[in-house]
Amino acid sequence: MSLRRALLVLLIANAVAPSPALAQLLGDRVEANCSFVAGRSGANGSVDNGGVDTGPVAVLCGLPPEQVAGLVKLAASPSAGDRAVLFVRLHAIVPADSRIPVEAVARFLEILHEQPIDDAKLADRFARIAREHVRLVPQIRALPAADPEVQALRDAAAAALQGAPDHDRARAELEEARNLVRAKRAAKIAASMLSDQAREEADLVRAQARVETARLRFAAAARLHEQAARLLPAEDRERRAADWESAGLGWTDQGRGFGDNPALVNAIAAYQAALEEQTRAQAPLHWARTQLNLANAFYLLGERESGTSRLEAAVVAYRLALQETPRERMPHDWATTQTNLGVALAALGERESGTGRLEESAVAYRLALQERTRERTPLDWASTQVNLASVLVMLGERESGTDRLEEAVAAYRLALQEMTRERMPLAWARGRGGLATAFMLLGAREVGTARLEAAAADYRLALEEMTHARAPLDWGQLQMNLGATLLALAERETGTGRLEEAVAAFGLAQQELTRERAPLEWARTQWGLGTALMVLGERETGPRRLEQAVSAFRLALQEITRERMPLQWAQTQMNLGNALSTLGAREAGTARLEEAVSAFRLALQELTRERVPLQWAEAQMNLGNALARLGEREAGTGSLEEAVSSFRLALLEWTRERVPLQWAQTQMSLGVALSVLGERETGTARLVEAVTAWDLCLTVGDSGWPQERAGVVRSARDQAQAEIARRLSK
Repeated sequence: MSLRRALLVLLIANAVAPSPALAQLLGDRVEANCSFVAGRSGANGSVDNGGVDTGPVAVLCGLPPEQVAGLVKLAASPSAGDRAVLFVRLHAIVPADSRIPVEAVARFLEILHEQPIDDAKLADRFARIAREHVRLVPQIRALPAADPEVQALRDAAAAALQGAPDHDRARAELEEARNLVRAKRAAKIAASMLSDQAREEADLVRAQARVETARLRFAAAARLHEQAARLLPAEDRERRAADWESAGLGWTDQGRGFGDNPALVNAIAAYQAALEEQTRAQAPLHWARTQLNLANAFYLLGERESGTSRLEAAVVAYRLALQETPRERMPHDWATTQTNLGVALAALGERESGTGRLEESAVAYRLALQERTRERTPLDWASTQVNLASVLVMLGERESGTDRLEEAVAAYRLALQEMTRERMPLAWARGRGGLATAFMLLGAREVGTARLEAAAADYRLALEEMTHARAPLDWGQLQMNLGATLLALAERETGTGRLEEAVAAFGLAQQELTRERAPLEWARTQWGLGTALMVLGERETGPRRLEQAVSAFRLALQEITRERMPLQWAQTQMNLGNALSTLGAREAGTARLEEAVSAFRLALQELTRERVPLQWAEAQMNLGNALARLGEREAGTGSLEEAVSSFRLALLEWTRERVPLQWAQTQMSLGVALSVLGERETGTARLVEAVTAWDLCLTVGDSGWPQERAGVVRSARDQAQAEIARRLSK
């Protein structure tokens, strides 16, 4: 029995990245990270870094993640010796004329230690802290304060952020100023003065929120922005909307950075409150910006949930935002929104059995690339090429031809010209992993193993940068896909070496892709492990590996449900059926074989010829194998006739031109079923058909299969020919 190609479909979603790159356009704030600070071309070819002093930021962004982690560890150490070592190292690498002093850099490193941040993201988060700090002090100094006492407290808060920033002291000074304003407001009677002091208090609360943001305490910042919005008079609709939106951005940062789903629910509520304050008619551009941020929150939450309602809401919000983001006036924002729309459509398309959403996603990415050109914004261009390639791979898997997969290979190669290993090692590794997946799927449809070998080599290259220490989840996903490729190679070999390597790769993946942390990825890993165990079990005489495979597939089905992921559910049912069918062939009864037939028939309810022709053919092939085994144990010929019909249906899509190895395998199985029918009949018609099927099989098998397997087919054909001759001689 051949290896199930369904494995490649199920694992593809994780080949490029945990999720496609979601472009950031969050209000007036552009997300600061290493690639942003390294240089972002402006409209006139200039570089815009948002006012961040790129000295220490550029230095840290240029260090390997493990070295940044070492600096963070020194900064957090209570040892005076460690602190001394830290300052020696910082003085050596921070430019002498930097706007951000070494004392501040050390404090920023301490803040990084206070948050649960992967080593791979430390430099990006440092860039974010630096950006917030550079903006924070002038914002506090600019706070309006008519009262001298409030002015003094405001200035003290700003002073606390000089040198080595003391965020707790700054927050306390602002809190004292707020309490002073509140107390004086309570003593006032005139309504106008009350409103003015409410606005003054809101300004101070807003400043406190910025202090919290500067040390990555996003949830605390969001709550303070909500307080500021509620303090403002009802007539201050524009400022209230701005505070609600800032609260939404804080909750979004909390949800995205720390896997906090309730924070994303809060973000959605905050953005919706902002939209109530400032309508489309009043401020169309601000309304569009808020729709975009709302869409981002819906997408981030929807990606983590089993249903599709949040993703559908994200698509609606992105399209609303595009209505007020004209390409002619705002080409960059328009392209960013098109990119994000493509990401949401791709996430929907992955969960649906049709290809409509995936086609729409590809269109959105291609539109974005009209503005995100290589000349204007090379890194944005490269990331959009990667997203387009990932969608083309999903489309190519569901189609019988290879044009989309070849397009994907071309897009990944283009992206990797800008996402170089030296410049962006982790982005390069993700792009390399995506290219490997395209090679893997192409290799599954070819007789040779060159593409599969290339896929395995690319996954291993990607793992050199995407290490367990730097990016554990991405590392686990690459290990999973490497295991899938090794399985595809194992199909072409008679030994078990590649299979054992695949089992080891899936085992490594499970160290990080746990059910608690990443339930769908855990299920996919269970599924891949089950497939490896199944193929090993087919090559061994005992049932142990096959029983383990059945258990793994049933575990996978607890998360891969028909409602959540219909195609992947169907493919899992198919592999469960294959394991049961092989077990049933080794047992005297028919219970396992009947379970297998049921599993294949369930799979065919989703794997229709119209939706996924190649997978439909595979399911027909596997159903035929189970029916043929049942038929061998039955006195009648009903199951055998059904098996012959299933094999012939499979050959309608599994043609020699498209998938020669699968075509040959099906011809072999068809020959077996016809020969069993022929043994039960007195004539020679069925045996002649069997010989024809085996002859066709050998036109590919003689060159594409191990000689041992081709020899089995040749021997069966020769025996059938001898029986035909014997019957004709009577």
